[in-house]
Amino acid sequence: MKKILLALTLMAFSFAACAEPLGMVIDVQGNAMLGKGRLEMLSYLNAGNDIELSPGASMTVTWYAGSKELKFSGPARLKVEPGGVKVVQGGKAQERTVADEKVAATKKLPARLGQAAINMRGIKPMTPEQEAQREKLRPAENAPFGDWVVYAMGLEQIGLTGEAKGVWKKLSDQRPNDPKLRQLAQ
Repeated sequence: MKKILLALTLMAFSFAACAEPLGMVIDVQGNAMLGKGRLEMLSYLNAGNDIELSPGASMTVTWYAGSKELKFSGPARLKVEPGGVKVVQGGKAQERTVADEKVAATKKLPARLGQAAINMRGIKPMTPEQEAQREKLRPAENAPFGDWVVYAMGLEQIGLTGEAKGVWKKLSDQRPNDPKLRQLAQ
């Protein structure tokens, strides 16, 4: 009986570990599918996900293991595996290493997604810790779109929602048809 209980516990633990997201889509352009649905920005990637990028489409992903950013261009068919995103058909990813704190910023969705907007009554001054974190996350002015998404998410996580809204607004202006960006810009 103890062996069965131990085996069930280990299976449950390994299943829970597999359910953890492996990465997040921080930019998607063009026609892209995740399984049978549309691939959206700020979608988590899990083992077993199938992704299809139409010709001209692209996606940028933060990959948590190894703090990487991966950019894929269509046409491509991809399979998310625990060890990485496998290219089933198409070209290999452009890959770059990014700072751990930038990857960490994408592990938690902004709390405002899926919730009604909350008005802040009292705005507190930025703490020195928040300012230091903000500067570590800040991308260069000419940085790619995905870097600005990571920056806005990081601002949200360190409690600088007002400043994040300004970044989300700029991103939304660049992609006016993206409903998540519109929601976060409000």
